[in-house]
Amino acid sequence: MNTSRKPLDGPGRLQWNAGGWFGSSLGSSAWMIVASCFLLFHGQLALAMVPAIGFSIVVIASMLLWSRCDRIRPFTAMMALLGLLAIVVPFVLFFVQWFGSPSARAAMNWPESPWPTILVIAIVPALMIWLVVLEQLATKSKDKTVASP
Repeated sequence: MNTSRKPLDGPGRLQWNAGGWFGSSLGSSAWMIVASCFLLFHGQLALAMVPAIGFSIVVIASMLLWSRCDRIRPFTAMMALLGLLAIVVPFVLFFVQWFGSPSARAAMNWPESPWPTILVIAIVPALMIWLVVLEQLATKSKDKTVASP
């Protein structure tokens, strides 16, 4: 039985790559585990579950999407993962901001001003827009290359 599957090729810039895929999913969510550990250390067990569950959701979704790389185009999968992050990251950030103890937030060097949080929340949608633009440009470029004699 052959268990190796060939990932679908993307029509544009984004292609399936294990290092890029898992590096980006773990890199974008690892801070949640750190926040969870700080909250645990400061006696906020129930609140520590929020970032831990957020991290788990992102990692499980990432593995699920990767397991279907032979059926899902890489750009579609990346947009799905980023869409999930656009929901999970603000949820975790706001939950920790609203319910985290002052000592836990101080230990995490949590910003007092809302602007760093707003900027962090804006990163994922901005990245999604940027990847759409890059994918469109790459797809148009490939179309021109194929169409020209």
